[in-house]
Amino acid sequence: MALATDLKEALLHLFFPQICPGCQSDLVNHQQLICADCMQSLPCTGFQEMAGNPVEKLFWGRSVIQHASSIFYFIPGTPLQQIIHHIKYKNNAMLGIYMGSIMGTALKNIFSPTTIDLMIPMPLHPIKENRRGYNQASLLCEGISDVLHIPYRNDVLIRQFNTATQTKKSRIARWENVADVFELHKTSSIQHKHILLIDDVITTGASTDACAEMLLKKEAASVSICSLACTM
Repeated sequence: MALATDLKEALLHLFFPQICPGCQSDLVNHQQLICADCMQSLPCTGFQEMAGNPVEKLFWGRSVIQHASSIFYFIPGTPLQQIIHHIKYKNNAMLGIYMGSIMGTALKNIFSPTTIDLMIPMPLHPIKENRRGYNQASLLCEGISDVLHIPYRNDVLIRQFNTATQTKKSRIARWENVADVFELHKTSSIQHKHILLIDDVITTGASTDACAEMLLKKEAASVSICSLACTM
């Protein structure tokens, strides 16, 4: 029986090889999503354990954020960039959930169902989400929830305008570009609660701040923020 199982797995691997999204190397174990070398190379920030970390400083003087952090540094040309690319553009939903579970493990000492009432993913415009098939931030929420057992909802924050790309905009222009972009639905679901906003990559924090400000205006008790990666 074991021999038959091994043979079946070998044939599956031969005809449907699995490739590590970080380095494109062959994954021998079909249950792996990322190879060991790429896992070890992921550039951890440690920000979740650090008060006044660089991500928190992005929001100083703007929204009053209880906690903000990113788990990894986003460095162009590294396996992490390729992993995020596969999640966003290669239809690899399982990889998104898996990276969310890594976030959840990193946040175990910070958040729990007793400290966070609800997670909310940063929203995509419906056209972009329909084209992609999912919101990558929702996948991260699912993975975090699997580890920390904190509920999440993806029907609270809605992106009503598909803004122009932020890539080549100045810092000030990025903040202006997201003004009035988001809507809040089902406001009773966030009132008097500690909300954790989840994003994939934080650059200037403009979009995240716009959502946090809206949640606080609609009587969320407090807002924290965490992303998979940050560009600083």
